[in-house]
Amino acid sequence: MSNSTGSLLRIVLVLCSACLLLFSAGCAATSTTIVDEEVVTNPKPMYRYTSLVIRDLELKRELYSDSPASEMSQRDLRYAKLPGELSEHIERYVRSHNIYKNISRDGKPDASTLLLTGKFKRLGRFKISVIVSLRDGGSGQEVAYFRETLWDVLDTTESISQLGREIADFIDRIQYK
Repeated sequence: MSNSTGSLLRIVLVLCSACLLLFSAGCAATSTTIVDEEVVTNPKPMYRYTSLVIRDLELKRELYSDSPASEMSQRDLRYAKLPGELSEHIERYVRSHNIYKNISRDGKPDASTLLLTGKFKRLGRFKISVIVSLRDGGSGQEVAYFRETLWDVLDTTESISQLGREIADFIDRIQYK
């Protein structure tokens, strides 16, 4: 009798372990981990800039498609629109922080302007990596640098919104550095 009780206990223990393993694997598949790097090299305070010009981040076509331009699928067309969508999200979130008097996507930079540029380093279903650079509008010198990677990306459109928020938060955080 004790032998069957021990066997039943082992079976229950194995089943519980298997359920716990499956549960933790399911959580990992839907989580987003953010790894970033922030560097500010500007000799003058960032709050002295009164305007921000946002340029679309560079997105090379080979990051999301290997088919010729004439054969772009709906998915490829959505990926091609991501830089503009990201710029819109950045602009909206930066405006909500009320940091700059003027924010535009096509303005001409001057000495009181920060110019946001950058590029996508990787774009796919499970990972999006970007490098964002803030440059002095007068000299063109890089004054801040931001690199971010979103992992376990399941919905690229939603992740682009989150990425725009992260970039806007970075701009907000560095105002007094």
